[in-house]
Amino acid sequence: MEFERFITFLSGVFANSPFFIPADVAGAAEASKNDDFKEISVPAGKTFEVILSVDSVNSYIAWDFSLVQGKINMDIGFTLEFASPNGDKTLMLPYRRYESDQGNFCTLMAGSYKLIWDNTHSTFFRKVLRYKVDCIPPVAEPVQ
Repeated sequence: MEFERFITFLSGVFANSPFFIPADVAGAAEASKNDDFKEISVPAGKTFEVILSVDSVNSYIAWDFSLVQGKINMDIGFTLEFASPNGDKTLMLPYRRYESDQGNFCTLMAGSYKLIWDNTHSTFFRKVLRYKVDCIPPVAEPVQ
């Protein structure tokens, strides 16, 4: 009987607490729908690439990614390459393994840039990647 009174008391505290409000009341549900993130599953032993065409020098390539948690060994390789029009590839950001990362890169040349997420080090586990990538053109100075 004492336990039932305690549970009833706690449920009343939680029901009337101003700290526990539903996500739709707080606006978080709407924000998560419009955050422009994409999710992709990268199979074990495979890579995933996003290719951006950059028209102007001094543009910024920005990225934000994380792995959806769930398995052990939660990291994924990431690198950035430039591909010239004649097919030569130049490594712009060295390969490194991350759980998540936010960053940007100022382009040195116009052309094609490839962001590569690498799961070839994993034999058994796929990785669910949540990412957002954008190319931001340089700000032009107004002509006087």
